[in-house]
Amino acid sequence: MAKSRTFGGVNTAVWQCVKSTSLQEHGTKYVPADADQGTATTDTVVGTVELSFDYNAQKDSVSYKIIKKPFIVSDNQIWNGIQETIDHCSS
Repeated sequence: MAKSRTFGGVNTAVWQCVKSTSLQEHGTKYVPADADQGTATTDTVVGTVELSFDYNAQKDSVSYKIIKKPFIVSDNQIWNGIQETIDHCSS
């Protein structure tokens, strides 16, 4: 599986929603909070998931790269969770 993925259809409003929804639902911390590039860290019961992110407002896209994750968590679980949040924020 790929260790990085780009998601389209992420305008500024969707991006802000993704960050706030991820924090509320999963405790994900985006650092720096108001930056277009940085890290997103989520502590889970099985370990820490750490991703780098790169938001591109001109292309309405955000790219993530897996930095660290527990062995038991699949790449697809991470990507599907991000896509679900984007879909929720887009509706």
